[in-house]
Amino acid sequence: MTVLRVLTTPDQTLRTKSRNLSVAEINSEEVKTLINDIYETLRAGEYGVGMSAIQVGQPLAVTVVMIHPTPNRPELTNFNKVYLNPKIIETFGEKEPMWEGCCSVLDENANPVYAKVPRYTKIRVEYHDKAGKKHRNLADGFLAHVLQHEIDHNNGILFTDLVDVRNIISQEEYRKLNKIITH
Repeated sequence: MTVLRVLTTPDQTLRTKSRNLSVAEINSEEVKTLINDIYETLRAGEYGVGMSAIQVGQPLAVTVVMIHPTPNRPELTNFNKVYLNPKIIETFGEKEPMWEGCCSVLDENANPVYAKVPRYTKIRVEYHDKAGKKHRNLADGFLAHVLQHEIDHNNGILFTDLVDVRNIISQEEYRKLNKIITH
């Protein structure tokens, strides 16, 4: 497995709409390798909980979610899943804001920036698994938030597109605000 280079703004590749994969492509060695490399890239990062293939320069609708406890969200439980060709087919309730950052959106010092992004608290998502089988599942809470962020990546949308730029804060401000202690 390889740690891949993560694209960052202003790289216009991040604005590319990812294409869906055929079942044959899903079962290919190339896509399996890409999935493993995205997992490895996420493991190498500090706090990332999801990544889409477009973030590593591949305009394919491949999303890996790897949720784990973080300093700001210690209550999270481990969750690992691959979503191929994911799309939101239904939303529920009102949108609620939650803090987001992204390893593809950095400030001038190469540190992540953060903002509270309003997203639905519950969604129904349709996707293929690693074997090419189609699923429809409900996702709520933090997982729903992460999936919306990653599916946005597949559509060339960054979280900063969804908020007033005046509400974007630095990593230092985010850590102070959320009382995150770093060593």
